[in-house]
Amino acid sequence: MIIKGEETKEIKNKFGGKGSIFSKSYIQKNDFEGIDKVLEIVLGPHASIGYHQHQEDSEIYHIISGNGEFQDADGEYKPVGPGDCCIITKGQSHGLVNLSEKPLKMMAIVF
Repeated sequence: MIIKGEETKEIKNKFGGKGSIFSKSYIQKNDFEGIDKVLEIVLGPHASIGYHQHQEDSEIYHIISGNGEFQDADGEYKPVGPGDCCIITKGQSHGLVNLSEKPLKMMAIVF
């Protein structure tokens, strides 16, 4: 099975973050059992996804390119780059900041 992504959408100030992110959806809730979303996300230069809580689901960020800081459940910022996986379990909070002039690209899987 091959799934083509939907058209990329620009989202501004996601969860109170700054700037624009660009999201392309591949899988949505109810497409497959156990997977709520699979998204390709690009954070523009110095853009961020604001700190927010996952009350009903868990999420994985897999950083493909670019560098930034992941705000973990303890509120601390930790550097992330290509190949890093950020794990957010049900009930935890997190955020992500792109620190550079270049885009930060990642895949997000919500389950």
